[in-house]
Amino acid sequence: MLRNEAITRKDLIDPQLAKAGWNLYDLTQVGLEIPVDGYDAEPWNGVTDYCLYRANGEVLAIVEAKRQSRSPQRARAQALHYVTEIGKRQSFQPFAFLANGLEIIYWHVGHAAPRDVSGFFSRADLERLLFIDQNKTPLAGTKIYRRKPSRATIAIRA
Repeated sequence: MLRNEAITRKDLIDPQLAKAGWNLYDLTQVGLEIPVDGYDAEPWNGVTDYCLYRANGEVLAIVEAKRQSRSPQRARAQALHYVTEIGKRQSFQPFAFLANGLEIIYWHVGHAAPRDVSGFFSRADLERLLFIDQNKTPLAGTKIYRRKPSRATIAIRA
């Protein structure tokens, strides 16, 4: 049975989010159809399908849904726009998920190419990814210690 977007969200995507630990009835965790400023009303209506929130209210990720019969890749331009606009209003750019109920694509916009995943990430997973992103150091700036190993270390390795 082919589903339109609303039914795809209700029957497939909502349970997948719940399985990842998101409470769709808790407005401090999940926001549905949240308007995004700075949009062009022609191509889209400027409303994210889902916003997944941090405990402090910042948007950790957006989920852009498509009907079951459409590829979630068709939501890339929308997701890029939403992530960019939301990123202007908070200290980081949120992650993006593109989904049609059968496929889920995770996208860290500007950092990695979109990739298929088996399910949505939990709040803890997204917080960990954000922490890694915010605390990474470039390899070029990492100091390498060139101390010669002691005799004991050499003996242990032998």
